Amino acid sequence: MEPQEEKIVVIARHSNSRALLLQSRLAAEGIECFLSHQNLLQGAFSSGVEIRVKKSDVEKALRLIEQSKAEHGIQKEAAVKSLRSVRKILVPVDFSDASLKACSFALGLATKLKAEIKLLHVYYNPVIDIAPFDTSHAYQVNLVNYLHEAEQNARHQLVNLAKELKAKAKKKKSDTRITYSLTNGIAADEIIAKSRNYKPGLIVIGTRGIGHQTGGFLGSVTAKVIEKTAAPVLAIPENCRYTSVENLKNVLYATDFDESDHLNMSRLINLLHPFDTALFCVHVSIGLRKSWQKVKMDSLEYFMEKEYPKYPVKYEIVVSDDIINGLETYMRNQSIDVIALTNHNRGLLAKLFTPSITKMVLGRINKPLFVFKSS
Repeated sequence: MEPQEEKIVVIARHSNSRALLLQSRLAAEGIECFLSHQNLLQGAFSSGVEIRVKKSDVEKALRLIEQSKAEHGIQKEAAVKSLRSVRKILVPVDFSDASLKACSFALGLATKLKAEIKLLHVYYNPVIDIAPFDTSHAYQVNLVNYLHEAEQNARHQLVNLAKELKAKAKKKKSDTRITYSLTNGIAADEIIAKSRNYKPGLIVIGTRGIGHQTGGFLGSVTAKVIEKTAAPVLAIPENCRYTSVENLKNVLYATDFDESDHLNMSRLINLLHPFDTALFCVHVSIGLRKSWQKVKMDSLEYFMEKEYPKYPVKYEIVVSDDIINGLETYMRNQSIDVIALTNHNRGLLAKLFTPSITKMVLGRINKPLFVFKSS
């Protein structure tokens, strides 16, 4: 009886040149490697050459590929450094409780990070919602008067808020620069436009503001800002029991092993390092722990410990029947104060941004949320 052939497994997909380099590297370590252009994972990879190895070699091959990422500079130290520092913080405000708490968090961060704060208020412009049929003089006069009054009221509130924050900064013996900007239009669109021009290192925003209509944890404005801006976002719930970033002690970074994890964890550590916080990096595995997950987590731990040897991070893979249950249980057991994650359009964590899951879970958690972008 002939021996049964060992199963061949797809472990990665890369460009042709990169695949050839990895094939040579694996072969040098005694691992037989096969390259194929066929898409055996039915759309899991969109292009490139598949790298396949024997099932018994999967874990060793994955470790070598992860190691080669560092050697070939996929996440260069220079790239990380260029995005580390936060020198400008944008804080959209509508004077709701959530946005005022966002100001408090932003001030605490700016004081420690030596950053400046830009307050932004967008007041409503009725012209956007009114069809241009009425051209009467009375209508035009009333509209001009309304806009003038709305602008004056908004400016008065914004100036007072800036004065209050400057007074708080002075009490902290901080010379934090605080400026403000006032505009009219659609809130989300104006915030996104300001972010593109101002280029903040961080946006701090309330999860929901005055007049919100959505029932989820994130209001429509905040959700759109998270989706459309490149900067990291810190979203503060209106009922958050914390009043400042100094109150946060335990931070959870939930990973789904995105390629941006190394960069985004670096950003998070550089935001948190002036404060006395503990960081937990957690992946939730559904059903059982897979060998490739340990490889990915070990690789991430290796990168981060090499870069931040003095900043302790606890790395854990949690097994659960459901990603949401796993995160909730872990956060409760570890007394997590804030959750951080990378927002991307695939994988398990993408579920956190569906309306039903957001409403059910993040609404109950009611904690500050750091959202980083997948590069």
